[in-house]
Amino acid sequence: MKTPEEYLVLAKQDAKNTSGKLKVFFGMSPGVGKTYAMLKEAQRMREEGKSVLVGIVETHGRFETEQLLDGLEILPLKKIHYRDKEWDELDTETILKRKPEFVLVDELAHTNIPGSLHKKRYQDVFEILEAGIHVLTTVNVQHLESQVNLVEKTLLSPVKETIPDSILQRADELVLIDIIPDELLKRLKDGKVYLPEKIEWAKENFFKEENLTYLRELSLNYTARFVEKRLPQGKESLLVAISASPSSKSLLRQAKRLAIERNSELVAIFTEAEDGLSPEEKKEIRSHINLAKELGAEVVHSYESDPVIGIVNVAREKRINRIMIGRNTDFYRFSFFKKSVPNRLIGLLQDVEIIVVPIERKAGKKISLWKLLIPSSSVRSYLSVSLLVGVLTFANSLVFPYIGYWPISILYLFFVALSGVFYTRGPVLVAALLSAFLWNYLFIPPRFTFFITKLEDLLMFFIFIIIALVNGSLTAKLKKNEVKLRSREEKLSILYELTATLSQTSLGNEILKVGDLFFKRLFPFPVRMHLFHNGKLSPDISDPKELAVALWVIKNGKPAGRFTDTLPLTDSSFYPLLSPGGTTGVITVQTKEEPSLEQEILLNTIANQVSIALERDTLSEDARKNYLLVESEKLYNLLFNSLSHELKTPLTAINGSATALMDPEIDGNQEARRALIEEIQSSALILNLLLGNLLDISRIESGHLALKKEKIYPNEIISDVISYLGSSKEGHQIITNVVNPEIPLILDRTFFGHAIFNLVYNACLYSPRDSKIMISVEMKEGMSVWKVEDEGMGLPEDSSVVFQKFFRGESTGKIGTGLGLAITKSIIELHGGNIVAENRKKGGACFQIEVPFPLDA
Repeated sequence: MKTPEEYLVLAKQDAKNTSGKLKVFFGMSPGVGKTYAMLKEAQRMREEGKSVLVGIVETHGRFETEQLLDGLEILPLKKIHYRDKEWDELDTETILKRKPEFVLVDELAHTNIPGSLHKKRYQDVFEILEAGIHVLTTVNVQHLESQVNLVEKTLLSPVKETIPDSILQRADELVLIDIIPDELLKRLKDGKVYLPEKIEWAKENFFKEENLTYLRELSLNYTARFVEKRLPQGKESLLVAISASPSSKSLLRQAKRLAIERNSELVAIFTEAEDGLSPEEKKEIRSHINLAKELGAEVVHSYESDPVIGIVNVAREKRINRIMIGRNTDFYRFSFFKKSVPNRLIGLLQDVEIIVVPIERKAGKKISLWKLLIPSSSVRSYLSVSLLVGVLTFANSLVFPYIGYWPISILYLFFVALSGVFYTRGPVLVAALLSAFLWNYLFIPPRFTFFITKLEDLLMFFIFIIIALVNGSLTAKLKKNEVKLRSREEKLSILYELTATLSQTSLGNEILKVGDLFFKRLFPFPVRMHLFHNGKLSPDISDPKELAVALWVIKNGKPAGRFTDTLPLTDSSFYPLLSPGGTTGVITVQTKEEPSLEQEILLNTIANQVSIALERDTLSEDARKNYLLVESEKLYNLLFNSLSHELKTPLTAINGSATALMDPEIDGNQEARRALIEEIQSSALILNLLLGNLLDISRIESGHLALKKEKIYPNEIISDVISYLGSSKEGHQIITNVVNPEIPLILDRTFFGHAIFNLVYNACLYSPRDSKIMISVEMKEGMSVWKVEDEGMGLPEDSSVVFQKFFRGESTGKIGTGLGLAITKSIIELHGGNIVAENRKKGGACFQIEVPFPLDA
């Protein structure tokens, strides 16, 4: 459940960009004119041309107030059916869709009817503010949580509607509507506050002059503190210790008032009780923790068995200036054996102000000595320990004639100490009492009576009881601490295992499976995780109602559903998977009982780990996409620059040669015409080669290139290659050597010929004029071995780089995209062969191709 403080933090984070402004009209009681002043402000803004929408306004039949609604757009209220009756509530969903500039929301402390989006109206206001809509609202001082105790004590009247003080801390502007009590009573008498039938009742109860005077003093004081808090000054901190005691609510409210007066940050600490908490106490402490959060306190949960050590550790860690604790005088009056909590804190924290608040013990809350000594335990434990005492007594009766009654007491003591290892405090106490009385009745003279004649036997009897109780209790406590420690170690081990497993998992769906697996191991109720990607949940939620709640949680990044204040009528609870990058998914929890504090902390811990893993996966995917985008951009620039130059050169040559052919002076010069035609043919060959290479590399990388193999002889392929070279082969001596030319090969003639052509053409580009280019073919052990050698400048030291796309050697004045050798390698591999490049000992490069051929061809 998102607390008001978390709403506040979210609001502050986005305040500069998206949050709306909150203006609160604040007063001491109903009837002072808060709604009237708010409507006057709305009319002024409407006259200025601003968009103002009345979300909800309670006029209580006041004529002057109703008149101020004229000209303002009033939003129809939402109809909710509850308990066979129709109720009117603020239509928050429509406001969020309409997105007006300003919206009026009266009576901020109102509790919504079940079935509304949120439990309290102030939560609706927070959501409206987060949508960037400005809100005008009203509230009375008695509705502030920190003032409830004082108001109830003074006015002797319960305050049913409350709101957290953090709302006013969030307010951008606080307008105090003040009026003297006499004037307010006159307004009440004139019927300007309540309808006539309620006037007498109000005057006899709430609207007494002394009550109004006190409330006015509270509102003036609170407003002054609000203004003072806005002034820049050094921050202090106040730590308040809370527990399952009902007095913690009063202590929290006093701490909040003191924090306001001293302009301090409030921190609340809950120290785990040594003996655990009953279901009622767990419910009580949860309500105290929620109240602390509503009051704007940071809640710290300490697991120290000694509450003083927990308080001291937190005080030093957070540099606390003052500490407030409650003290019950009836209880500490009997603290003979150790210092009281305040005295211990004063001794350990000498530089911190310790404030001790006396606590009144309420009726019905007396400490039961029996429950303190014997906590609840199963009946089976008491029966089994009683049976064991009986068995031991029978054994003692057999050895009694030989050892006497004193050694028997040692056997009983040993049994009591040993039982503390296996039983809780209650059964151990029963074992100690039974052992003591059986020893007295059956073994101490005079036997079969409870009367003890000797003083030493009497002392021994009482010492036996004390030792048995202390020994058994300490042993049981040690066992309990051991169980606690083991439980925490198991949880830490599981969390470590979770972290290690998530670190080895990279895909979102696999991360969710890991999270679900650990949830099943740790929780007795169903917990499922759903990844939100591309507008969909995976796995999907089939129930439309639950799906709507889950999508709301993802959109708003806040918990909703059962046991929360948002859409609480659903069967499941929904928690967002929050990460630095936003909401990555949602967790659904199906349980009839609200999860315990420990379960909730563990649930959030696992959810945080999973969220971080999902965020890491998203960042890795984004990094990969960015890398591919950068590489694609580089490839695009390289290809564009290459083609812009290399296509331009042959096109210019073709255009120039064609223009020259049209010159009449060339008509009679056959040699010149022939040279121009050969230039056109050579440039056309280069264009065809460039476009062919681009097409081939595209088809190869897309996987759409299919070979059409046929029977072909090596000489035919070599002949095709030499003819394709055209004028490019001029100035070079091409030498061919085919061993076993009569053996046919099964190849794709077009593509394999293209591969060999690229090698020979490459040799022509990078070899000097009048150099030799050798092409040889021979058959070895089921492989046809092709070699293309030249006498050029050779290859780089790392010869494998020549097969990379767009790799080009040192400039030769020739053109090329650097795709030829990459295409050749791909074509050879499609034929099931391989190609290697190396430098010749005599200088130049050698490309060797090995392609399998059928032996029965």
